Amino acid sequence: FILHSNNHKSGGDKVIYRQSELINKLNLNGITSQILHPENVSFQHNWFEHKATFKRNLNFDPKNDFVVIPEIWAVPHARMLSEIGVKYAIYVQNGYLTNIPVSIGHSHEELNIAYKSASSILSISDDTTECIKLAFPNLEPEILRIFYSVDSAKFKIPKKKEHLITYMPRKLSFHSKMIIFFLEKRLPQHWEIKAIDGLNEDGVRDILSRSRIFMSFSEFEGCPLPPVEAALSGNHVVGYTGEGAKEYWKLPIFTEVYCGDVRNFVEKILTKVQELDQNPSIELESIDMLAKRYCSDSEITSISEFVNKVNSALV
Repeated sequence: FILHSNNHKSGGDKVIYRQSELINKLNLNGITSQILHPENVSFQHNWFEHKATFKRNLNFDPKNDFVVIPEIWAVPHARMLSEIGVKYAIYVQNGYLTNIPVSIGHSHEELNIAYKSASSILSISDDTTECIKLAFPNLEPEILRIFYSVDSAKFKIPKKKEHLITYMPRKLSFHSKMIIFFLEKRLPQHWEIKAIDGLNEDGVRDILSRSRIFMSFSEFEGCPLPPVEAALSGNHVVGYTGEGAKEYWKLPIFTEVYCGDVRNFVEKILTKVQELDQNPSIELESIDMLAKRYCSDSEITSISEFVNKVNSALV
């Protein structure tokens, strides 16, 4: 799997690291997996725990190597790999980014060739699949839905919650600042708003376990991870779906606000605050259903199907 070389806290990178680890654990047909950061081969993420293995050079063997390319790098890497005879898949973790190669100067024809020549096209969500089908209508048979999993044992619900509202300021910061400005005028004094910022994975888990409401500012995302982690930690999630989260954005845990509807966002938060002051319940049944949707079994099944396709491509 090839990825950018930066410490930007991306749920997508965390998913790929975990899935690379999973391939090694499954050990199907002797296929192993490594992460390659081609811009800096010595790089690795350090903001979450992992046991990933890494490829520390840019040499490829057409007989034994298979490369998974992120959608944003589809054209240049697909072209390079095709030239040296290495087979590849394109992993679309955000269907709204499939046009990035064109926006940075590559042609539509080059993008079409990159996708048409891929052995598989991996999709992280139902919404992403629909985006791929919209962009490349003839390639539907090549699309493979990949599920990620969230370890619900790590995102535990404590016996006692705080009167705390959390959010991630790196997502649509202009929107979040407006929401907080209006909320602070009307929020009861025993409630507090805290940003989830600059924390490692343990720190994120800790603050999510203490909060009651998580504000989502997702914008055009494939299948955003933080709202799932927040919900599994016992939060009521209010805000934007980023489109990709619509597959799990269900009442009573999740309350949708249309992107940019600031006044409605504030009113829904205040309504939820009032409800929780009167009845601080946690929707355990709905949380359990969410945990089952993004469980390890679903991820193992989809990753195993992909690994079997890789094996067939290399034979």
